Amino acid sequence: VSCFGGEDESDAGDYWRLEIEGGGKTWKQNQRIRLQHVETGGYLQSHNKKYQRIAGGQQEVCGVRDKRPDNVWLAAEGVYLPVTETE
Repeated sequence: VSCFGGEDESDAGDYWRLEIEGGGKTWKQNQRIRLQHVETGGYLQSHNKKYQRIAGGQQEVCGVRDKRPDNVWLAAEGVYLPVTETE
């Protein structure tokens, strides 16, 4: 899984689709989401195994085809903007 560059350096491998659990068009605080790679259809996934080669450890992420509990994400930090409902 990778993503790099800006508008002048990116390619089709840089595009991800945001899927909001339960539907909706606005990602709200405490809502669970999935990130699906547009080109391959794989979902961004991780697990609890840590790799200690670098100080503090690293966590592996990869892409898998199936929707699973370990490819659901929840933002732990961020800037949250108020949402107003429109009719």
